[in-house]
Amino acid sequence: MDSTVRNMYNPAMYTTEESQSPPPDILVSGHFKERPGYATYRTHGSNNWLLTYTIQGTGLYRQPGLELHTQPGDLILLDPHALHDYSVPDGAYWEFHWVHFQPRLTWFNWWHLPAIGQGLFRYHLQTNQERCTQAFARLHEAIKPQPATVNSQHALGPSLIQQELALNGLEEIFLLAAHEQAQQPLRQFDPRIQTILNLITQDLKAPYDLHLLARQVALSPSRLSHLFKQEIGDSVMNVLLSLRLRNAARLLEFSALSINTIAEEVGFHSAFYFSRQFHRHFGTSPSDYRARHLTTGKEQMKPLNK
Repeated sequence: MDSTVRNMYNPAMYTTEESQSPPPDILVSGHFKERPGYATYRTHGSNNWLLTYTIQGTGLYRQPGLELHTQPGDLILLDPHALHDYSVPDGAYWEFHWVHFQPRLTWFNWWHLPAIGQGLFRYHLQTNQERCTQAFARLHEAIKPQPATVNSQHALGPSLIQQELALNGLEEIFLLAAHEQAQQPLRQFDPRIQTILNLITQDLKAPYDLHLLARQVALSPSRLSHLFKQEIGDSVMNVLLSLRLRNAARLLEFSALSINTIAEEVGFHSAFYFSRQFHRHFGTSPSDYRARHLTTGKEQMKPLNK
């Protein structure tokens, strides 16, 4: 946000101190009941998607030129780089579910929440509010921290399978919204974007960069960046990084490959850079991540067939 816009902008918070964000590739969720004084402010978003669902009361979202009071049944979606400025208005309270997540790529074809702000989308559920509440309850349960094991003093974070179960619940929520919206047909990606998605998902190991990918679809790097963000809601390199790290997490849980080998398998040519990005996105090192899930997944670990 430039200084001119900021000077014209009255944030919902009493202070513009930045709120902390969860690591961008961890799926985290919660159920809050908040009173006036609760507020979140992130100038540059959280590098992942954020969905909130109002159960009772009202929440206040603000952006330049936009002030939105939610009502029960409202789904509010913020894209990875949208301004986060939401709070409980004076004299009100707000009970809501929330989840930070990275979407499955297939969702972009059909989730269709109407845009009402800069990276802010809203849909009011008409007939599926109770089912949505139940889906959130299953989502929270799927990624609830597991008790500490005998060999560890710390509770286990959600495994990859738990995260996939949670994503199933989240997918149901978006499908409920899509189903209510006049049975809209599946949105087709721009063919050039679909080509890029096919390319990176089929071979994560290849040494991609923006210029190489742009040449594959006869676009300039700047045009590809703009078109990809327009179609997907995130940058092509962020999507690629997320796919690589999720695949690395899967290999750490379910294979006995060394960390150096896993780094190479998912497209990192520097084990140090891989470890740094993994820690940044998952909040822990690859070796600690494997150790945390070793007890529950040990019987499933075996060498990857080459």
